[in-house]
Amino acid sequence: METRAIAIAFFYAVGTGLGGIIGPILFGRFVGKGIQSVAFGYVIGAVLMVAAGIVEIVFGVEAARRSLEDIAAPITAQTEEVQA
Repeated sequence: METRAIAIAFFYAVGTGLGGIIGPILFGRFVGKGIQSVAFGYVIGAVLMVAAGIVEIVFGVEAARRSLEDIAAPITAQTEEVQA
């Protein structure tokens, strides 16, 4: 399996796992502390989303209607050597 496919799957699984564990615990504590804490939780989420958007603007690649192979060659791809 390609390294990038494994990396995508790994980071998706870790992010989903952490969000699935930390999210309910964190917001449960916020709800217990009152409406001010819940609002603070939403501000944290908004800040993280804005930061992710900035990262995409800086490092993002236009990938609309393009296959992954058109964007970046697979790591295992081999180039032909031309002999003269």
